[in-house]
Amino acid sequence: MDNKNRLIVWVVLLSLTAAVLISFQGCSLFTKKYEKKETKEYKLKASKYKKLEIENPNGDITIRKSDTDSLISIRAEITRYVTKKELNEPGNDISLDIDSTTSTLRIADFVDKSRNDFHIQFDMHRSSSVEYVIYVPSGIEIYVDGTNGKVDLREFNNDVKVDLTNGNLKVENVYGHIKLDMTNGNISAKLDSTKSLDFETTNGNIKLEVGEKFSGVFDLRTVNGKITRKNVNFSSTDEEKKEFKGTLGNSNATVKLETTNGRINIEKN
Repeated sequence: MDNKNRLIVWVVLLSLTAAVLISFQGCSLFTKKYEKKETKEYKLKASKYKKLEIENPNGDITIRKSDTDSLISIRAEITRYVTKKELNEPGNDISLDIDSTTSTLRIADFVDKSRNDFHIQFDMHRSSSVEYVIYVPSGIEIYVDGTNGKVDLREFNNDVKVDLTNGNLKVENVYGHIKLDMTNGNISAKLDSTKSLDFETTNGNIKLEVGEKFSGVFDLRTVNGKITRKNVNFSSTDEEKKEFKGTLGNSNATVKLETTNGRINIEKN
């Protein structure tokens, strides 16, 4: 078969594939979509779990300490873009994808049972999202994997790790081991103490406000940016243009802050 015939075959196959996909969509490619918000709430017994994992491609995640040690509470506001007919239908077919069968509680986006396996979102300007507010008792390790959105962590002492591609990270009074990895966005934290900090962003700034009694061994690095300190008196310092090492107080807790394109600012509040 020569190249011309191969090209014709490929064009025919692609045309047939497109026709099949559009037929499964019920011609929704050409249908106007409307924003629809639905809220789902879940409560799970905390004693079953040692770790909580949240995967959220689009949307913000807020995590706080639970008022009770016995429950993990999850509130999810789901935003979808639907047809006018679907706008007035109840959201009984929508639920979070929750795996609670092991000691790790996994939450991964939402499931729309009304859609068949061939559903494809053609509206490239609008994507579904989930906004989470989660309350977690002490003693449960937390892992967050996000693509687009903000992550807000406050007032708990759990160990936490966050991987975020696009967005901003905010931490306040989290006292466990904290590891934050960011690609595009800023990291800001306000802490009175820590067991350890490891903050890294590729394109963004890092700001750390420490309390009067905060202590740790600092290692700060930037490639394209500068490092500034305000009202913080370090000892045992080793300083270069783009790097700084120093000790604050008498704790051996490691404080590692690193950015490729951005500034690092340390100040005492």
